[in-house]
Amino acid sequence: MAENKRWSDWWRQFLGFSSDGYHRAVEVLTKRYIEESQHVERLTQHAQRMQYPQFRDKLLAIAADEAKHVEWLAEKIKLFGGRLPEVSPTSEPVKNSWQYLLEDLNEGQICAAELMEEAQSLREELPTVAEVLERIYQDGVRHRDEIRKMLMKSDPQSFSAWLA
Repeated sequence: MAENKRWSDWWRQFLGFSSDGYHRAVEVLTKRYIEESQHVERLTQHAQRMQYPQFRDKLLAIAADEAKHVEWLAEKIKLFGGRLPEVSPTSEPVKNSWQYLLEDLNEGQICAAELMEEAQSLREELPTVAEVLERIYQDGVRHRDEIRKMLMKSDPQSFSAWLA
């Protein structure tokens, strides 16, 4: 085990990665892995509770995209020699379809700001990690737009009041 650690330290130095940058990247990737895994679970739960089948299908498609994000993050964590974290299951009270969609939109907006900040902080030293985070961000832009459309179709008056 100590031999592997020295070997990875040597490679990190050879490639020009600082120990701090490396640890920061693993920390960011691990946090993002947990959040994206929970998004997949939450979106899947919300999809199963949707009143309209087309909304269910759309949320399941978004959850499938988020599952790809989890795979990308897992690859990067393993590449840096990190271990995949355990992800706690999520549970929440029963709500109506509109409330689930609004919750998914709000969650996506919070994650978007964090993603760009994290990508920028890693861009210089670890551009490949920043690129993965930026791809996740771009998918999130599309997902939030799709959720907004569902909210508008679900109850346009409530959503326009929420925006005001």
